[in-house]
Amino acid sequence: MGSKIAVLDEITINQIAAGEVIENPSSVVKELVENSLDAGSTEICIEIRGGGRQLIRISDNGCGMSPDDALLCLERHGTSKIRNLEDIYSLSTMGFRGEAVPSIAAISKFTLISCPHHEKQLGTMVIVEGGKILQAVPAARSPGTTIEVKALFFNVPVRKKFQKSPAYDANEVVKVITHLSLGNPEIKFQLISDQKTILSTQACSEKSFLEVLKQRSEDVLGKAFCASLVPVDFTQDEFTIQGWVGLPTDTRPNRLGQHLFINRRAVSSPAIAFAIRQGYGTMLPASRHPIFVLHLQMPGSLVDVNVHPQKKEVRLRQQQLFSDQVSLAISKGLQNPSTVPSEPIDWIPVEPTPPPLVKVSYVELPSEPTPVYRLPPTPPPEPKKVFVQQELHPTRIVPKVLAIIKEYLLVDPATLPEPKTGMCLFDQKAAHRRVLFERLYHPQDNLSLQLQNLLIPHSLNLLPAESALLLDHAEAIHSCGIHTQQVGHNQFVIDALSPLLDKMDAQAFIREMLDQLQKHASGKMLKDEIRKKIALAASESAASSHLLTLFEGQKLIEQLLKCSSPYICPRGKPIMIVINEDEIKKRFLKT
Repeated sequence: MGSKIAVLDEITINQIAAGEVIENPSSVVKELVENSLDAGSTEICIEIRGGGRQLIRISDNGCGMSPDDALLCLERHGTSKIRNLEDIYSLSTMGFRGEAVPSIAAISKFTLISCPHHEKQLGTMVIVEGGKILQAVPAARSPGTTIEVKALFFNVPVRKKFQKSPAYDANEVVKVITHLSLGNPEIKFQLISDQKTILSTQACSEKSFLEVLKQRSEDVLGKAFCASLVPVDFTQDEFTIQGWVGLPTDTRPNRLGQHLFINRRAVSSPAIAFAIRQGYGTMLPASRHPIFVLHLQMPGSLVDVNVHPQKKEVRLRQQQLFSDQVSLAISKGLQNPSTVPSEPIDWIPVEPTPPPLVKVSYVELPSEPTPVYRLPPTPPPEPKKVFVQQELHPTRIVPKVLAIIKEYLLVDPATLPEPKTGMCLFDQKAAHRRVLFERLYHPQDNLSLQLQNLLIPHSLNLLPAESALLLDHAEAIHSCGIHTQQVGHNQFVIDALSPLLDKMDAQAFIREMLDQLQKHASGKMLKDEIRKKIALAASESAASSHLLTLFEGQKLIEQLLKCSSPYICPRGKPIMIVINEDEIKKRFLKT
């Protein structure tokens, strides 16, 4: 009886391997351009026709290959990137397995022309069809490599049958080149589709990396995308993160505006993406996503890029450490006042700080607050004046509330820390929410020492899993202003609260938090996360919407502008809007 098991021939093996590496024309472009980058190219030209099915041509000015190497690169696992298994754990190149070129050659009509820089001789041309080498002859070419791929999948009808339209394939190629050009902003790229230039960038190495990346982002993603980006430049030990992130006011309903690179490789890393979002704190709405172009540099030994056939995903060693550093870097970048001129962090002095003096001056005391629903028709009475002796400090700008319009405060734009042009309106409830949140999230004293016993405790009947979670986090919850006590099997009471949380539905909050803990990846939540959630819930429930007086509105704005993020509410919505003169004229039909 004959054997049922047979060893596949080399061509069939290559075609099967191609199915893992090559999904569509964009996969071919990605693999070949990455090889060009590994070859030290500074200029790369990509030409496609019919979305890449008819033709893909990649030309570069890299190191080129000798005749022997031109043939060896067509052998499976023929690579110049690694020599043994240990090399995989410290990679610094884009490719390394030696599968791409033979896999592509196995399913196309393939031509390679290459010439090395260091040899004064003709280059080499190798012609392959369906994995079979038809010809290998000398050929003229300037130093570098050109690879031409025609009739992709011509001998794999099943794969060809499931390909999408040429327009879709061309768009996927544009996405690939967009990522590669953002990952290598110093390299010149040119993409030509059906004889039309789709993308063209210039090589630049004279400016700083951040400047080059910003220019490349504008060239590739557009100036509108980059209008609200602020820089991030953070280094700690062997870890560096550089790039640009969007302000909380410029977000997207999806993650298409997120471009993450680890050691120049465009990757998907849910852990890093989550850490970036954590860096925004509570300034992002739950359903919105930040935009960014970020480069992370770390030792190759700490990144495993061999977990996906197309190297789209990576696995990080010391993941929690990197996540914490990423969050810190994003937070610092967003809080730097020099990068966010529209969101001042502190008061701005009107004049230079003089040496301390003591002199007698007038101090205006506000009159008794009275309800105000519209601007008064007559000037208010003169404020009372008293003589006091005080130390002379730099004059500080005090914002002036002009009127209360329902739940909005009209503020004199000239009195803001950074004067605006136009009409400034503040959302009263959002402003109150921000003030309360920061008072709770960044307390000046320990909330756990200010708890007040409840006359009637709130009871909680929980499931066994919820009970275990609550007991595990009870100490952290207590330190944030909510004291719970177990009174029976899976039965608890909330018997004390901080006065700052008296308007919050503590029962509903505990249940919601336990539900989130059950869905949490590690089942554990840090004390800072708990404090943030408590502060957010309390500020939502306690924010006042009753009509303020001018006196109350003035105090609210003064407290708001002392906050770290005075123009963004904890839910990520704007607190202030500016209606400029042009818009006002437009409303009055003036040209």
